[in-house]
Amino acid sequence: MARCPNCGQKTSGDYCQWCNYPILRGRPIRRRKAGKQAKKEAQKAKLAEKQTKKEAQLTAREKAKTEAEEARKAKLAEKQAKKQAKLAAREKAKTEAKEARKAKLTEKLAKEEAELAAREKAKREAEEQAKKEAQLAAREKAKREAEEQAKQVEECLKQVESICEELRDGKVETKEALQRLSDISERIAK
Repeated sequence: MARCPNCGQKTSGDYCQWCNYPILRGRPIRRRKAGKQAKKEAQKAKLAEKQTKKEAQLTAREKAKTEAEEARKAKLAEKQAKKQAKLAAREKAKTEAKEARKAKLTEKLAKEEAELAAREKAKREAEEQAKKEAQLAAREKAKREAEEQAKQVEECLKQVESICEELRDGKVETKEALQRLSDISERIAK
């Protein structure tokens, strides 16, 4: 250890560690060693700097790779999501089409059932109307027949009265009157 000529403290190296005053020694070899040491340290620093640059480049490449991989994954996920959305839309469209077909079919069936019910109702009404008309026609016919029979009976009664008058007056014989009366009774029976 040498003493600093400036501050008087004991120190080692080419400069005082307390005041940074240069300590000159008789041998310049030490200075060369210090220069060599400084060069070595500079080279080490350059190597360290190169190493850090390489590491930074490697990390940047790794980061770029991971980002690219993440981007690819994101694109794949997006494609998958689009596919799923398309499939879901197709399925939804299919189900809506099926429901629409079902609705049309049920509407058609309901319409056919309504038409069938209307036909049945019209048929029943027509049958009832036909029955009523047939009953009215039968009543009218029966009424006409009854009126005709009543007329025939009246005619027969008139004939009977005329036969009775002729018998009283003596214009007709009894046998003939009886024969005519039996003919009239047969006509009434028919």
